Amino acid sequence: MKKTLSIFAFTFLIILTVAAQETRLIANNSNNEKKEVLLREMELPEFIGGQEAMATFIQQQIIYPDLAFRQGVEGVVLVNFRISEKGEILKPYIAQSVHPDLDNEALRLIKEMPKWSPALQNGVPKEVAYQLPIRFELNN
Repeated sequence: MKKTLSIFAFTFLIILTVAAQETRLIANNSNNEKKEVLLREMELPEFIGGQEAMATFIQQQIIYPDLAFRQGVEGVVLVNFRISEKGEILKPYIAQSVHPDLDNEALRLIKEMPKWSPALQNGVPKEVAYQLPIRFELNN
């Protein structure tokens, strides 16, 4: 099964920048004084070691389900989850299904991932939503 199988775990990995984002608002109070207010400064979460480390983790851990393999089922399963203030993966669920067995394997992978570096808002860890595509592909 593994000899002809090449899995590209996520060629559609959502590319996230770690650069901080800022949005500013100019507010007027009752005395007509202007004040600039920083609304948001966010550093996005990251798999520890970066995208390359995540690709390696998925390639080493993924197991193509036997039934889906025999049926020639391929596709991209989208998994949504939350990354907690501590970098833990919470509440993973399938946002885009391909096949029940592929969906279950994608969920298993996400649940077994190590902790991430959490998102930071103004330097404070924050829980955020994340979506990760898992590609299942058979090569002849």
